[in-house]
Amino acid sequence: MADIKDNIKAIAEAITRESVLIHRDALIEGYRDVHKLSRFGVDKVLKKAAEYGGRKGAKTLIEKYGVSTDRLDEALELLTIIAESSRVIQLFDFNIESNEIYVEGSIFVEAIESSSKPVCSPMEGFFKGFLSEILDRNFTVEEVTCQSQGYNRCVFRIKKK
Repeated sequence: MADIKDNIKAIAEAITRESVLIHRDALIEGYRDVHKLSRFGVDKVLKKAAEYGGRKGAKTLIEKYGVSTDRLDEALELLTIIAESSRVIQLFDFNIESNEIYVEGSIFVEAIESSSKPVCSPMEGFFKGFLSEILDRNFTVEEVTCQSQGYNRCVFRIKKK
């Protein structure tokens, strides 16, 4: 990829063109209701759907807008732009040395304010799908700490399969 900054316009255009508007409160309330069914495996279905969405988003950037990279740090820069533009979170950051993504202000945490387990499994899926597709390698992404557990931020660990 020539320069990540050169692709910001293409990414902004893709987000505007390829996304749909869903009311934030509707997402929060909907997730709150669905999360109650997590003991029946519904969270796994949401995570898989979000993974598909991440893959589809990356594929759209590659095929329609010519955005591509083979470097994890650049892929995470792309994901930063997408994540913060989505308004699903307030802050997205990462540490390339520790292979971690940091998220603050997730709508999933807003929906489930207190939990003994992490609640952001849809983000795990989206991040996994996006990174795997844009980098053409298989990754796993696991949320290791969550704001709903009382931590300052959600932490996701990235591993290459």
